[in-house]
Amino acid sequence: MTSRVLVCCSLVLAGLAYAGVFPDSFTILPASQGQAVLRQCSRGAPTSVSGFWQVSPSQVFEMERRLPEFLRRSGHRIETTNYFRQYIGIVSHGRKLIYLNAFIRGALTVSPRLNWKTTAFTARDGGDGFWGVEYDPVDKTFRHFESNGVA
Repeated sequence: MTSRVLVCCSLVLAGLAYAGVFPDSFTILPASQGQAVLRQCSRGAPTSVSGFWQVSPSQVFEMERRLPEFLRRSGHRIETTNYFRQYIGIVSHGRKLIYLNAFIRGALTVSPRLNWKTTAFTARDGGDGFWGVEYDPVDKTFRHFESNGVA
């Protein structure tokens, strides 16, 4: 009984630790927002999605750590500090992937009532101000970068 209490307390404390250091620039969307985040107007989004799963803060931190290097190497001149980022777990072709939905910080002035930390954000057009990419947390690779077109 004591070991269960210790494990439970450890998990709660770990969650609080992440909550204290989770920056205001990104969030993990609930799985219930999966279909909405995939309805992108001006860019491709993941296909063959059979389900959604809850991403962990540690997986997001790992992806955030690798993201600037991916963007630099792939030739995208995107500075992540200028973007809000939404993360959601998707299952595609039997693999658990993470989809990143990013939008320029100024976009919230158009939809000020939207709680972007819990609700999928989509936009029509907007060039590199709106983009998405898939990430495989197992092999730690990015794929299928898509933006809303050339601004």
